[in-house]
Amino acid sequence: MEIMDLIKSRRSIGAVEDREVPDDVIRELLEAAIWAPNHKKTEPWKFRVVKGEGRVKFGEEMARIAAAKAAGLSEEEAQKKIEKARKAPLRAPVIIVIATSPSGKVPEIEEVAATGCALQNLLLVATEKGLATKVRTGDMAYEKELHKFLQLDENDKIIGFVYVGYPKKESEIKAQRTPAEEKTIWIG
Repeated sequence: MEIMDLIKSRRSIGAVEDREVPDDVIRELLEAAIWAPNHKKTEPWKFRVVKGEGRVKFGEEMARIAAAKAAGLSEEEAQKKIEKARKAPLRAPVIIVIATSPSGKVPEIEEVAATGCALQNLLLVATEKGLATKVRTGDMAYEKELHKFLQLDENDKIIGFVYVGYPKKESEIKAQRTPAEEKTIWIG
């Protein structure tokens, strides 16, 4: 597939089969990610691959954090939040957590942008391989408590939870974009 076709065909797909994604395929996604451009070669990205029984442990940790944050909610509301957090990692056979680890050598925004480029590389290769991906964040991505479980440093920032699996069906999502000319001013 030509790169422009690949870019235009990539979609966020959350409905995936409960079928394992081979480790060598995950390694290819990560290999593509590390080739993202980054100023001063800081390579600010970190990856955490959560699969198998690790998803259950991840869900339990997220449920624990959700329970601690549920103070002041009704019992019913609290239970809904806790169960939602517990089940979240079970949506796909693999979750790749991608985080930025600021080096201090360049402005942090540049390292976040570089990690975003790494994420895009990963998503494009996943599309090429016929995988479904969906990037999620939500409140849990900003919970420093989760850093301990994921073995991230205090200053690391989670960019997204990438849910990876094989699609249950072909994507019928049609995308449209505002033409580039409407967002562009040529100077010179």
